[in-house]
Amino acid sequence: MAALAAVGVVALTVAGAGTVAADERVGLNESTVAVNDGGTGAIVVESDGVESFEVVIGDEEESGYELRATVTPDGGGETALTYDHGEAGVGGDPLTADGAEVEIDGETDLGESPAPGAYDVKLFVGDESELTDVGTLTIDTSGESGDHGDGSAVEAVSGADVEDADLLVEPRATVVAVPVELDDGATVEMRLRSAGNASTNFIKTREATVTDGEATATINASVAEVGDRATLTVRGNEDLGESVTQDVLVVDDVDSPETGDTGGEAPGFGFVAAALGLLGAALVARVRG
Repeated sequence: MAALAAVGVVALTVAGAGTVAADERVGLNESTVAVNDGGTGAIVVESDGVESFEVVIGDEEESGYELRATVTPDGGGETALTYDHGEAGVGGDPLTADGAEVEIDGETDLGESPAPGAYDVKLFVGDESELTDVGTLTIDTSGESGDHGDGSAVEAVSGADVEDADLLVEPRATVVAVPVELDDGATVEMRLRSAGNASTNFIKTREATVTDGEATATINASVAEVGDRATLTVRGNEDLGESVTQDVLVVDDVDSPETGDTGGEAPGFGFVAAALGLLGAALVARVRG
């Protein structure tokens, strides 16, 4: 496997904690953790009533890097994990904890620290490895947490860009609905992932329930900028078969982008992206399964 470059800032963006049982909870309770290149940062996990839980960072098949670890809490209700970017990918100790036991079950040997990009962070608990929470680990080349860079890689939105896109979204909390061949009540995972030209790297993941033949979820795209491209993937249901993938373009105004009125849809497609007036609706969304 080709070695990946070690540069940038590591940022962890997470969604709300999931509940396993009335007296068992494992979830991420920090919304953002930033780590300078080669530095460390705390990932705080609510771990009430569990003997152990598993942390998985990345996916080797998708991103080329994966870290799996089993954590045994000290019983205090919270476990503060330390992620060390300088130790990751090189056979060091990338994940440790004060007062808790951390066993590294496996990590991709890169020969260098993980490269810039966005990586899933997932928590599992129980003998059946129930997924209880999902976050995003972002390694950013900007050198400053939250910095979207100078924007030089983002081009102005053109008519051709709009024509090529399957779905238009605004850089804010956005409702996306994708037709799927599943029965009502079925659940799927909807993932919005930045493309190569994006001003910052991100992955936003939400669970969606199918209603009237559409999977609908609220996704917070506020980290994106006009002209950014991304990929929306619908997956996570055996009855779906192959994942449904759509090309996404970020525009100033979905109803009236710079190139003309699209009525909220990319031409030729029925995938609606309506901006929400209240960002809070996205911030209270829970990621389960």
